[in-house]
Amino acid sequence: MFKFDEQCNPRQISLTGVRAIVILALLNIKPCTFEEIKDFLISSNIVTREYSIDTIRIDLNTLKYIGCDISKATKTTNNMYILRSHPFQLTLDEEEVEALAKIYKNIYKNLSIERLLEYDNLFEKLSDSVKDENIKEYLRGISVLKGLDKELINELLRDSYKNTRLTIEYKPGASKTVEYDITVEKLGFRSDKLYIYCYNHTINKRTFLNFSRLKGILARALRSDKVNTDDVFVEFELKNSQNYVLEETEEVLSQDGETLKVKGAYYTDFIALQRMLSFGPDCVVLSPSNFKEKIVEKLQSMRAQYD
Repeated sequence: MFKFDEQCNPRQISLTGVRAIVILALLNIKPCTFEEIKDFLISSNIVTREYSIDTIRIDLNTLKYIGCDISKATKTTNNMYILRSHPFQLTLDEEEVEALAKIYKNIYKNLSIERLLEYDNLFEKLSDSVKDENIKEYLRGISVLKGLDKELINELLRDSYKNTRLTIEYKPGASKTVEYDITVEKLGFRSDKLYIYCYNHTINKRTFLNFSRLKGILARALRSDKVNTDDVFVEFELKNSQNYVLEETEEVLSQDGETLKVKGAYYTDFIALQRMLSFGPDCVVLSPSNFKEKIVEKLQSMRAQYD
């Protein structure tokens, strides 16, 4: 079912109603099989794997009751549910949209960029289906991709799949625009900002670039360029571990009470350094030795600012 935050009271939300809204939006985009609908709801943390064909019948009957014409999933429809028509501009009140926004806020950090694009499209479809202008704007403002160039995001995703080498125009902070020669590895969020994780051939190392500072793609190589680079692996001891949430790339090697021995994989030294410092005095880096030296240098540099 839903994963609510502390401020969200599930008793105030109709779970069948929210599922029906999401299914309506999906079918409004394209016909879907039961498995496609179920997979989307599961990956979005809206239902568990126990979501059954009987439950979707209840959700579809809810839509049919309010006037939607939805075909049965049969061989003639390739086992897809098809939304033939609906008799209304969708009506959502502020409380219902707030519920969708809270659910999205709780899960978006665990979603792939591909899934975030689907949600962005879903919110746009919902926005197009309601009359109330305030609700329209609310729906359009939910997505973390709002205001970003979706076409460019899709282009970069395709480049990451193919390991395409790019020449880009980029503006690093207040500096002048520069050209970088990169191979995109993935896109992802850090601190609520979208970044391009790539191997930067211009400076011969992995880095991550703020998507909003990308001014354009100047050229694409005709053939793919596979880059063999490794993550930065760090082993560390974490005290008072109950106060922290480990990331997906961090593995517990052993535990002694509330103290964990952890091995983490990080995209760059900088990201690893930031992660270690975020634990404050509860973290002791064990290996590798060269990274321990970087931690010491950083801490000494920070202390020097107060001398």
